[in-house]
Amino acid sequence: MRGVNRIGAEFFGGRTSADGRSRPGGTSVGNAVTGVDPARVRGRAAMTAAAVAAVAELVGVPGSEIATDAPFTDLGLTSTQLARLTAVLEDALGVEVSLTALYDHSDIGRLVEHLASS
Repeated sequence: MRGVNRIGAEFFGGRTSADGRSRPGGTSVGNAVTGVDPARVRGRAAMTAAAVAAVAELVGVPGSEIATDAPFTDLGLTSTQLARLTAVLEDALGVEVSLTALYDHSDIGRLVEHLASS
């Protein structure tokens, strides 16, 4: 993969939602980033780290293998996984992430720029 991003996905571990409640029956991808208080996820670097962690969990690879400039489809995300990614990112970042935004801003870098400027 080109442009490998080595942001530590482990920062985003946890098994609770941002409000501290357990997420019973949640998938590991939900648990991967929802333990982060959205107030702590500020700035492009933190948003990028959250997106890298979520994508890595969805496709089942280490975060270090996720290129932030590779299109989501090149990373192996299906349309179903993209829909799940919107929910995970909304929980982690505390902002609305539409499915359309993922198609209009088709890689992590472009999506983060879009979300940071919104």
